[in-house]
Amino acid sequence: MSYTSEELDAMADRGELKPAPGTAVYRDPGAPALTDKDLMNIFAGRPREEERRPVNVELRVKVTPAMKEALKHIAREENLHNSSALVRSVLADFIQERAGKGRRLADSR
Repeated sequence: MSYTSEELDAMADRGELKPAPGTAVYRDPGAPALTDKDLMNIFAGRPREEERRPVNVELRVKVTPAMKEALKHIAREENLHNSSALVRSVLADFIQERAGKGRRLADSR
């Protein structure tokens, strides 16, 4: 059965939507709605199928266990899907800052 977005909104407001078994919920029930920036950070690095661009590369970074836990905690506070989304966002901001004012790096996010 399919629902309209209005029907899904009403079901969510009534608490009728439950996570699928085995999935994780990252946001508190009273959390504010995700913004466009939140969504872009979550899906950064995942090109649309119709976009013809090179596949992103993986960058591996070793961190301490404390740093990993802090990243997970901050990602949840920032309403990001995972630590990778947080690291991409912070790294893109750092790269943009280093590039200088007024200069935009292509696909830095």
